[in-house]
Amino acid sequence: MSSFKYPRAGGGIPMMSRRAAFGLGLGAVAGAALTGCGSGGAPSSGAKKAAVPPPTYVAPPVYPGAVVPDVLGVPTAYPSVPKKLAKTVTETPGRGGVVRHFHLTWGPPATPLADNPWWQGLNERLGVEVKVTEVSAGNYDAKFATMLAGGDLPEVVQLAGGRYGEIFSAGCLKAIKQGAFADLSEILSGDKVMEYPNLANVRTEQWQACTINGGLWGVPIDIPVEHLEYRYRKDWAEKLGFPKPPADADETAELLVAMTKGNPEGSKKTWGLTAFPGMALELAYAMFGVPNNWKYEGGTLTHATETPQFEAAIAWLAKLWKSGGMHPDALALGTQTDRYRGFVVQGQVGMAVDSAANFHFPTSQYGKVVAKLDGAFAAFIPPGHDGSSKATFRKTAGVFGINAISAQAAKDKDRLAELLRLFNWRRGPVGSEEWYYQRWGADGEYFTRGADGEPVAVEGTNLDADRGAIAYGLTPQTWVFPTAKECVETNSQMVRQSVASPVERFRSDTLSARGAQLDQLFVTYIYQIVVGSRPLSDIEKYREAWRSQGGDQIRREFQEQLKRN
Repeated sequence: MSSFKYPRAGGGIPMMSRRAAFGLGLGAVAGAALTGCGSGGAPSSGAKKAAVPPPTYVAPPVYPGAVVPDVLGVPTAYPSVPKKLAKTVTETPGRGGVVRHFHLTWGPPATPLADNPWWQGLNERLGVEVKVTEVSAGNYDAKFATMLAGGDLPEVVQLAGGRYGEIFSAGCLKAIKQGAFADLSEILSGDKVMEYPNLANVRTEQWQACTINGGLWGVPIDIPVEHLEYRYRKDWAEKLGFPKPPADADETAELLVAMTKGNPEGSKKTWGLTAFPGMALELAYAMFGVPNNWKYEGGTLTHATETPQFEAAIAWLAKLWKSGGMHPDALALGTQTDRYRGFVVQGQVGMAVDSAANFHFPTSQYGKVVAKLDGAFAAFIPPGHDGSSKATFRKTAGVFGINAISAQAAKDKDRLAELLRLFNWRRGPVGSEEWYYQRWGADGEYFTRGADGEPVAVEGTNLDADRGAIAYGLTPQTWVFPTAKECVETNSQMVRQSVASPVERFRSDTLSARGAQLDQLFVTYIYQIVVGSRPLSDIEKYREAWRSQGGDQIRREFQEQLKRN
């Protein structure tokens, strides 16, 4: 065994932003300026108001063959498509004209409308022409700021990009507070949501996560409460003398170094880990039990970076870097998601983390790799650092942002109702005709139903490219793949080992204002400690700078809210 020994500490889960975790380290989030918009059919002020009941929750239907988890927040999954489809929307929801979307994308842009049967069919079913401004996650902040500065907001805007466990970036929060978006709380509160019954399938805690100052600012982008899954090259590990998954942090480091230096693919260059922060930070935080952003005990908040667990995790990463267990360009790869994923697809990465579904959908980027390697790219749950404790993970409310409606559009009550009808159609539950079209398209265009009722791809088509960003964030989380049982079991165990952030529901004005500055501190100190440009002792300098440049004020703001609730 090597000398990878670190302080023993436990408790908490990784402190990473939703966007960083989902996009494998997409970098710091900058603030954005905007001009406010007026109110109309729905209130649009960020001022505090009396809270109203959250929308009523109605569980979505469950069909025969379902793998129903016993852990809240893990999606119900299906090994095959339900044989009979239900129609949940009987009338065309739109009334014609154009609906503009400002839309996140995690891959290449969608095929243009003229050459895109799926997009054309979506427009036909919705009864509107959907025009999309596609925004890659890496360019989100700049594009968002430019859009707001222009003053002409699309009818639908996806708000996301928070740091330190917040759902929204500083720019998004500022836009909400200055009245750029419609408050939907009165319109959807209680049983009023039943006018849009598919929206009633949104869980109460998901709505609550999108509530700011008593206002409900959009329809949640649905994700599992723990949406990640870890994979490692089991075949490499066995070849390198590791017949079982690593049992502790020391063995994990040894395996990662061996994957980099042991030539498991012969002459092809390989690495244990390729991206920092991304996979590397997520893995270290999990093994060493770094709290989920904050730890709350005895009426006092301790930030994750102030804990011994954090220091142990960074010490492990610094030693791993020095030993050669990471790609030499890991700092750059932390913001280059496509390049990072390319290494996985090319068979050059020993460990990876991504959304669970991306590993299980047979037609997804990673799903194809999993299928090709036939069990060699295996799921595993990282160990606790000492081999006896368990790794701990970051539990969320199951929200990665919201689909907001501009205040300008909401001035027209009929227009607002139309946009909510469109959301209702897009939220068609698993087993509905609306859901099926958004997942597989019209029968015969991209897929046909085989003899067993399963979708069979039409040769020469690429639905993923045609859907592109247009499908992201409006449909409910869908787990339909042959490995449904395996996925649910792995995800359920991770959720059992996860902890929620104590400040999940709260907001800090100082964090919104100074978040980008604090992110840069992390880069200046922690990144450089990991790659050996600063000593580990500079963690204390980082902590002092963090506290003095806003951290202590953020702590006070959160503590005041915790004491009132």
